[in-house]
Amino acid sequence: MRNLISWMAVILLFVAPQIAMAQHRGAGGTSGSKTSGTPPQETDSAIKDVQRTFALQATEEQTAQFQSWKENTKAVKDRIQKLRDGAVPNDAPSRLNELRAAIEKSSSGYHDFLGSLTEAQQKGLKKPIQQLRKANDKLAKAAATLLHELGQDNGGSKRSSELEKAETAVGDLLDEQKRFAAEISISSQ
Repeated sequence: MRNLISWMAVILLFVAPQIAMAQHRGAGGTSGSKTSGTPPQETDSAIKDVQRTFALQATEEQTAQFQSWKENTKAVKDRIQKLRDGAVPNDAPSRLNELRAAIEKSSSGYHDFLGSLTEAQQKGLKKPIQQLRKANDKLAKAAATLLHELGQDNGGSKRSSELEKAETAVGDLLDEQKRFAAEISISSQ
């Protein structure tokens, strides 16, 4: 029996330090092991991705402003399509005024929405915002040229060409709005 106790004591002396060290490492100690309590970089990256997504996410007010702007942009597209379908001469002034009003509302919505973006959103969405600006500027130029052309008494191929350019520009802006909505977590309806 005494032999058995001696052997158990010897085994315990060899095993106890290893158990103690394993517990020490697991508690985040620095025993020279690579798992010294610091989280892996993947975890840090995942946390940063979640934080970035949260920081870029639109507020309810921004979502409402964006949806209003998008609807106003769709109204511009509808007015241009009506003009492409061929306005009756005595109906032309009212359609021209409707188009002008829709363009102004879309432009105002664009400025209101961009003005509502936080500094973090502006920094994190720099490239998508540039794409939006480019598309909005393209529409503004095409619309100005179209409005000028529609205000002239002449018709024909130049008017059709300007209508086509404006229709392309408004389609491009709607596409950019859709891409931007995904970036800022606004559901596209």
